[in-house]
Amino acid sequence: MKLNIHVRDIRETVEVANAEAGLKQFKREAAKRAPFLVRAGINAMSDLSFAGEAVKRNNAANNRQDPPPKSAQEFLDWAVERGYITIVQP
Repeated sequence: MKLNIHVRDIRETVEVANAEAGLKQFKREAAKRAPFLVRAGINAMSDLSFAGEAVKRNNAANNRQDPPPKSAQEFLDWAVERGYITIVQP
């Protein structure tokens, strides 16, 4: 699967095997660009905890009530729906 990640200053195209790998790469790209202490917090989280935190923060910033994802696939579906990821090749 080939994904375009486009969130804030992240503009990356990545190839991943599945949704779990896509979430892991999304987390890795976010951590890479975060300040040191935030990066440490991101790296300490599980991938699914990171996804839940991302949805929670997005909800707060945009006055939404999206539920936290229960799987990597739910997170990718959410990110595609919100325009943070584009699936180039399934």
